[in-house]
This record gives sequence, structure tokens and C-alpha cells, in this order.
Amino acid sequence: MVRAGRVGEREADALAESVVIAGWPEVGDLTNVVTRRELHAVVRAAYPNRSRTVVANWTGQLWRLVRVMDVDDFVVIPLKTVPDHVAIGRISASYRYRRDAAPDRRHVRPVEWIRRALPRSSIEQDLLYSLGSLLTICQLRRNGAARRIAALAATGIDPGPNSDELSSNEWVTPDDFIAQAAAADDGVELTIRELLAHWGAGRRTSSAVAVIQRDLGESSLSAVPPFTEGWIGSRIRVVKSGAEADDSIDETATEKLIEEEESPGSEEAESEDDDLLPEKPFTLRFGNLLRSDVAVVAVKPNDSVVRARSRMLGRNFSQLAIIDEDGTFHGAVSWESIAKAQMTYQAVPTVMQAKQAAPLAAYDDLVLPRIDDISGEGFIFVRSRDGKAIAGIVTAADLTTRFGEIARPFTMIEECERRLNRRVKAKISDEEIKAATNNRHRSAETLTFGSYGHALREEKHFLMLDWDLDHGEFLEHVVEVAKIRNRMMHFSPDPIPPEWGAIDGLLAMLRAVDPLS
Repeated sequence: MVRAGRVGEREADALAESVVIAGWPEVGDLTNVVTRRELHAVVRAAYPNRSRTVVANWTGQLWRLVRVMDVDDFVVIPLKTVPDHVAIGRISASYRYRRDAAPDRRHVRPVEWIRRALPRSSIEQDLLYSLGSLLTICQLRRNGAARRIAALAATGIDPGPNSDELSSNEWVTPDDFIAQAAAADDGVELTIRELLAHWGAGRRTSSAVAVIQRDLGESSLSAVPPFTEGWIGSRIRVVKSGAEADDSIDETATEKLIEEEESPGSEEAESEDDDLLPEKPFTLRFGNLLRSDVAVVAVKPNDSVVRARSRMLGRNFSQLAIIDEDGTFHGAVSWESIAKAQMTYQAVPTVMQAKQAAPLAAYDDLVLPRIDDISGEGFIFVRSRDGKAIAGIVTAADLTTRFGEIARPFTMIEECERRLNRRVKAKISDEEIKAATNNRHRSAETLTFGSYGHALREEKHFLMLDWDLDHGEFLEHVVEVAKIRNRMMHFSPDPIPPEWGAIDGLLAMLRAVDPLS
């Protein structure tokens, strides 16, 4: 898809001259640009005052025009001068730079137009959503877009997506939400958990994150701060970034907001598939452990030890941060440090006389390398994303709880699988297993968790287990837990969502019919 200007100002020329036209008048001839890195440097030089995100975004769009588009690829222009219509054509030649044309009409690809004004009513809604991307140049990939555009060009009728195209991944793109965010001048505010839910995801697994980043990027949307960082209940805003050929040379207010949330020193995107800044490697960081709705509890340097003790008693805390009125962090006071100070001094009037050195971690620091520090001290304070304040504290108890949340479902599923395997092996013959699984498994020894749903699908095989359980109810739990197990194989720093209660249900069934195991 190539848009022809914010209000369709390039549409007449595009159709009359058989070309698609990109803007970016400050960018010169790109004929000799060979790599994306070279193109990035050209765009940065042309727009030195635009943000990293926008420069990376524009680099990706121009790269599509110059290098990604192939001769005979279909191209679509959503028309604004002919409302509710689109033009469809085929790319007929390589990139050209027209020096004698108007500045915003120099970057072109020649096109053979097939349908100059096809009604949007001929196009299914899911494909119309893709055509609603804010990007000037966008590759249409979802739901069999290329095949369907070809059919529209030939017949004027959209055949719609087939089942394989709709099920290319387990996450469903929330077109309504994306359209809402694209239409809102100030973006849409929501929690990370709510954002994930729009895609049908409960946790930030690598597959869910990749799809959400792709869908936001293809619509020129960004999450601020990044949705891959912080506690899952933190609030973020989904905003427009680098949309529809805004060729002005000055950074916008939205860009400044995005830049403020980016890590200092982050580099521009160089990925062949991504136009936005790359996210940090997805692993467990201290920021993921901090709840944004829980304020840091602290005392001031001149506060009395009595106040510190009272505050710790009232909140059942073992330690407090010492932070002055300017936000400067001075260390910690704890039951242990107070006891030591009282053994050393006759009187301990203020917390500064009872302070102790406290371990510190940056918001983006990895958790695993600091476990020994947390174990030794019992806690670690975490700085805010900008490093200017203390954002929270992670205690040994927090880690125990978090790792317990992560480990518990794995051990429960392991117990379910062990109980299932033992019973199936004892009650169902190898011949029956081969028949039930279409010879994919020759015995119970090779059954995976996902294959139990196949092995026990027929009631006659389930009855062989001699368990006083409803076949349909039991099988439903087995299939659901198999799906959960597959999702759990992808790391996520987020807690197990409550809807994964099928694990508890299946284990309760198995323990009831096999109580002595």
C-alpha cells in the first residue's frame, strides 16, 4: 500500500503518470543506496531533528519503496479524492528519482493501473483495517492480503481469507483497538495486561510480543513506555509515531514523549523486518518485578528511629529506604541495622545513625545475576527508569513468591503427566495406542502431553482407564492443559493468569481417582 498524501494531493499525478509516489522531499536520489544502513544514514542526514523512532520508521518505508517492492507486485492506493474507493495496480519497473518533479513527487515506482477506482464495499472488513494503516508505505501481509488483492484486481471481488491464513498464529489482531488508537490524537491509555488481552494473550511470551510489536508497527503505533518493560499492571499509552509522511523537519511532542521513555544510548533499528526501535532482549529484569501502583515507603535522614520502627511495624516491613526531600537516596534502615547501632551507641536518635549500605539495581538490570546480592542482604532497591529516583524494593520474599509462581504450574503439569502416563501404560495396550494416534505413537512411553487428547478422544479408550470421571469433562481439561503447557514453554516474566485454572482442575481430578499416588 502506498498512500498519496495526507489529503490525496498526489493521487491525480499518480494515476495520470502511472506511478506511486512517496514524499520525503528532503531526501535525495536513492538509486545508488545498497543497504538499509546506508539508507538510514541518508534519512538521518535529511531530518537531523526528528526522533530516532521516526527516522527508523521512515527508513523502513523508503526501503520498501526502493528495494522491497518487486516488479509485478500488486500495489494499492486508498483514495481520498474519490472517497470510499481504492486504486489497484502492478509495479512495472524499479525505483526512479525524478529530479525535475516537484520536491514531494520525486521518489516513484512506475505502475500499470488495473483498477483506478474500486469501491471499498468490494473489500472485506479485515483487509480494510490493514488499508487503514497510518504508514505512507506499508506491506500488506495479514490474512492472505496478496492473494486477495490479486483477486480484487482480476474480478473486483474479495474472496476473503481462508482458514489457513486466519490461523497463521495463535494471536488475533484487534483491528478495532488499533483503529481506535490510530484515530485518537492523544493515543489510548491502558494497562499492559489490558493491551495483551486485546490480542488474546495473558502473558508477554516471545510469540505474543512479536505479534503485538508487528501489528503496532505496521500501523505506525508505539507503546509508551514500551509494553515489554515493567509490571504487567503498569499503565502505558499507545500513540502514533512517524505516521503518514509528516515531512516536517522538527520533532513533534509525541516523538519527545517516546524519546523520553527510550533508554539513553539506544540505537536505531537495523532489522530488515522492523521499522521501530528494537526492544530490549526479553528476559527477567528488575522493572518487571516492581508494581507501579505501590509507592516506595521511606523515611528521611533526620526522622527518628522510633518513627522508622513504627513505620516498619505498621507495614510489616523489615527495612525502609532513607530518602531526603530532594530525592537523594542515603541507604536503608532495618531491624538489624537498628539493633547493631543500639549495641554501638548509647543513644540512636535518628535513622542516619542506624543506616546501612543498601544494594542498588538499575530498572533494566537482569535479575538472575543479582540473586546472591538479594539473598545475602535480604533486599535490593531498584532505581526508576530514568535513574533519578528509587522506584521500589525487591526482597528475598518477593523472589521466592515470583519463582514459586513460575515453578508451580510446571510441577503441577509434570505431576498430571506422570499420573496420566502411569495409568495409560497400565490399562491401554500398545496396539490400542497405535490405533488411537494413527501410528504416531507405538506405546505409552512415547506419548507427549498433547497426544493424550488424541489417545483418549474415543470413549472406549477412556473407559479402559477405569476412572469414575465424565469423559467429555476430563478430555476438555486435558486438551486445555496441553495448550497451556505449550504456551508456558515460551518464557514470560509475568505471573500465570487466573484463567489457567484448568491445571488445578485436571490435577484435582487425577488425585481424586488416584489418591495414593
